[in-house]
Amino acid sequence: MHLHVGLLLDGQRGQANASELDALTTGPLGLLNVLETQLGLLRQEPSGAERVLQYRELLKRLDHPERFYHQSLGVDELGTAASLLAWRDQWHLHGWRDPHAAALNRAPSRRLRDMAALEAQVPGKLAPSVGERLASVDSVLQTQSARINQLTLFEPLSWWPEAWQRVLVRLNPVERSPVGTAAPEGTMLGQLQRALLATDTAASTAAPSLHWLDDGSVRVLKAETGWLAARCLTSVLADQPADTLLCAPTVGVLDEVLAAAQLPRQGFKEPSALRPALQVLPLVLGQMWRPLDLYGLLQFLTHPICPVPRVARHRLAQMLAQSPGIGHGPAWEQAMKEIEAECASAAASWPAVREHIRLWIEHERHDPVQGAPLPVLTERLHALAKYLQGRLKDPDPARQVAFNSGLSQTLTLQRALQALALQGDTHIGAQSLQTLLAQATAQGGSNPLLTAQVGACRTVSHPGAATEAAEQVVWWQLQAPGHLASHPWSRAEIADLKTAGVLLPDMTELLARDAQHWLRPVLAAKRRLVLILPPPGTEVHPVWLLLESLFEKGNGPQAQTMESTLTDPGLQPVAHRPLPRPRRWWTLPAGVNLPPRATESFSSLESFLFNPFLWVLRYPAALSPSSVLDVSDGVLLYGNLSHHLVERYVQRPDALTQADELFDSWFDAAFETLVSQEGAVLLMPGRQEELASLRRKLKVALQQLRQQWRAANVVSVVSEEKLEGQFTGGAIQGYGDLLVTRADGQQAIIDMKWGVKTYTDKLAENRHLQLVLYGEIVRQRSGRWPQLAYFSLSSGELLATDRTFFPQARLVRKKSETADEGPAQLWQRFLVSWQWRRQQLDQGQIEVVLDEASDADPPDDGLRPEVLNPNYNDYLTLAGWKDDQ
Repeated sequence: MHLHVGLLLDGQRGQANASELDALTTGPLGLLNVLETQLGLLRQEPSGAERVLQYRELLKRLDHPERFYHQSLGVDELGTAASLLAWRDQWHLHGWRDPHAAALNRAPSRRLRDMAALEAQVPGKLAPSVGERLASVDSVLQTQSARINQLTLFEPLSWWPEAWQRVLVRLNPVERSPVGTAAPEGTMLGQLQRALLATDTAASTAAPSLHWLDDGSVRVLKAETGWLAARCLTSVLADQPADTLLCAPTVGVLDEVLAAAQLPRQGFKEPSALRPALQVLPLVLGQMWRPLDLYGLLQFLTHPICPVPRVARHRLAQMLAQSPGIGHGPAWEQAMKEIEAECASAAASWPAVREHIRLWIEHERHDPVQGAPLPVLTERLHALAKYLQGRLKDPDPARQVAFNSGLSQTLTLQRALQALALQGDTHIGAQSLQTLLAQATAQGGSNPLLTAQVGACRTVSHPGAATEAAEQVVWWQLQAPGHLASHPWSRAEIADLKTAGVLLPDMTELLARDAQHWLRPVLAAKRRLVLILPPPGTEVHPVWLLLESLFEKGNGPQAQTMESTLTDPGLQPVAHRPLPRPRRWWTLPAGVNLPPRATESFSSLESFLFNPFLWVLRYPAALSPSSVLDVSDGVLLYGNLSHHLVERYVQRPDALTQADELFDSWFDAAFETLVSQEGAVLLMPGRQEELASLRRKLKVALQQLRQQWRAANVVSVVSEEKLEGQFTGGAIQGYGDLLVTRADGQQAIIDMKWGVKTYTDKLAENRHLQLVLYGEIVRQRSGRWPQLAYFSLSSGELLATDRTFFPQARLVRKKSETADEGPAQLWQRFLVSWQWRRQQLDQGQIEVVLDEASDADPPDDGLRPEVLNPNYNDYLTLAGWKDDQ
């Protein structure tokens, strides 16, 4: 057997097809698998999570206040175990063969002494690391030979960790000669390669001497976006030589764009924990803790892989976005009724769906510090595994692979929890569970849809894997790599480790090796090198900086902007058409009529009067904005919660007679229940001060309302009263927040708002149209106008223009130009303005009011024009674009 082995070749596909039997090109893990298979040492290796648990048990057994890890272990057991296990595994990989030697036991460093004491307890209690597996291979190779005829190394033997060197020397490896130049000497590529080899990248003082030669052997491309860069790369690969090597450390959208251009996918196997099938378990576990994570729950319900039946998911997500909370509140119960009705129409079993909702959403949640019981978590994982196993029957092979990866992740974590239970643990906290989950998902998952197709070129995801020359080399997105992490030990500790046989490579040496690996794609090109720079603002790769330094100033590489290459002589030129500019008036086509609606509300009439463009698009055109779900928050949430709290209070039979001390106890319980059912987002971490402020404001507001009712001798309060009446244009309806009645039969409408200033101004300027519309409806059915007032929920103030009904109201003085007018006059102004707008529509004219009042010469006896808040206009982009937009 002939093996070609490189430090960076595991999972790579950069080698050319060779006409050689029984040959394999692989990396360290592939070689270890070959050796263990041939020597009879192959076995099922435990997961990283299981090894972390095993090491945690050792740490706890030897823990006492003098251990260097004592405090860290007390805060995060699994995180500490994972970090120390990584140290220990690295030491074994780099030569630690005799843990019982006295070198570390006598070391001045307490960290090293404690690690040596831990290692003395390891035999038989910890699954072997890669270094220990190599030690076993080395031991067997002393008496047994591997079936390897020749072993060729792409890097010097000295670059390999010490444990590997001990194994490799027994296989008589052959080190391949250093990479030379592959391109002809006279080309730009050849000159560049020779200059690189002649340059001491560590400390070169030679003056740059290269002059850019545009002979096509070196192309440098750049684009504003990754999408455009990928689009232009399709032309490079479309006319590729028979032998092309693509180096793509960052894949991004490359495969999708190639597929769209009818080119073969390259099949980059980017392991990622962000694959949909691997996101389900974290979302499920995130719902185990108090307080309820509303954002996580919304993500769980809208995820494409969710164990909650489809018939319930969408409705629950909509409910949570509007009333963020779960439980037996009005919104939740209404959602359950609607789901039950949908189950009947969808031939689904309502009891089964209801049970799934209880299991995945309404379950008990636990304190993240005290932890959740292991049996509860194990049961939850068993239910998820059962769901994923059922999805393995999917007819699509790609989805089968995805579900299998999610199942493997779930079963791995389940085994880890079982190991915890065997170690005597009964609970696990949120942080420790997250550490176990990270270990269970350490390898990530590849996208099953992105497989290499026939005609794909050779590909590598690391420049150091470009070990063989190619006619053309393309380096995609030449951006800076991640920083090399330094050793966590002091120089003295590294010296003591060396005495114990742990030969850690020097950081300077590691950086020098990286620099040599980075040059491989450039040196591997025979005919053409294509370098694609990353988008502006992204740090470029050190190799690009090195290449630029080889050229004289003013004679450097000329990067071609990819935007200039997007031309096709076969396409007809398209004349530039600017975006439509805003127009103040739209005209309906001839023969198109917009009749009055059968029933209007205040919100529809407001847009009809002050911005007909908005009314036309929302109602007759019935254009709906995209339904992007987001959790209700901020002022909108405060308003909803406060309205519902007042509504719950006035539904009590003793709302007007309740004693103050009884009110206090009722408020505390009612507020907590309401927030948990409809505002649980306020219970999330970091919102305590905001929640306390809202509690204080609402309690003051309700107390002030009660005081206003007592002072006015109110005998009846009705919330959300449905109001229906008539006006010139047809029916009008709405819901009054509070309809109150005094002992003498006089009524008042209170419209509850969160703010103060806006509605103070409306009363002062006689612009309180919503109140007047509701007041007219009450007048139509009772024969007299009710008192009209606003109540500010944030300040607890009741605003009115007089104190004839509410003697303790805050008096709002009218401005001089409207001092003689009242609700009846405002109602008449409304009718005049409505008729004026109706005539415009009948003539096919639609006014677009965006940032200034109407210029349509409104009637003097009509309403004063207003500009509506653009934040509530879903159609602004349809109104046209200004130059600065």
